[in-house]
Amino acid sequence: MSSINLKYHDITYFRTIPVTPSKELILARLGYRKGVTGLDDRYFSLLQEGIKRGKMLCRPAGAYTRLSIVERNSESIKLENGVEFNDGGLSRLLENTREVVLMASTVGSDIVEVIYNEVKTGDAAMGLILDSTASQTADVVLNWMMDFLNKILEREGKRLTRHRYSPGFGNLQLSMQKPLFETLKLETLGMELTGKYMLVPEKSVIAIAGVENIFAEG
Repeated sequence: MSSINLKYHDITYFRTIPVTPSKELILARLGYRKGVTGLDDRYFSLLQEGIKRGKMLCRPAGAYTRLSIVERNSESIKLENGVEFNDGGLSRLLENTREVVLMASTVGSDIVEVIYNEVKTGDAAMGLILDSTASQTADVVLNWMMDFLNKILEREGKRLTRHRYSPGFGNLQLSMQKPLFETLKLETLGMELTGKYMLVPEKSVIAIAGVENIFAEG
């Protein structure tokens, strides 16, 4: 079961999210192609061990909030809290929406520390497998939250845009992590933001999705 804490008005926190990343997607992240990439028994066993270990080390958690769009043009979007995005790609994604959902996921610091230690002690292969598992888990947390939100939005005749957008993608500057971090109060989940706008723990993601009507307005 997920643990929900509504500590701050209009921000929902999930302190534990019951997700399991797909082994196939983890392998794909590692560059494995079914029917093309050959795996010997030793490396296959290492993969099995690393993926199992990675899943146990991950502590999936997340947060989201809904905000109205108050101003827009072809190159920018401004939200009700004053946060403004200057990116044409994001503007196109949100062109049929009046609201956005800001969300974040993290897998915690335990696995990040183990990845660092594995690489430092010379086991780069295990570190890479754990890294792939952590990255895929962070993505699956966002998918889980989007599914959760779509069940709620369906009652309103709405849904999330199929795609989501993150700072650092397209022309949306990585520095946008700062206002989004502050809006979601991600320190509540034990997260931090560095002076270069990188999230800590490293395997954490901030994303933006639009809220659109299921049926076009007449």
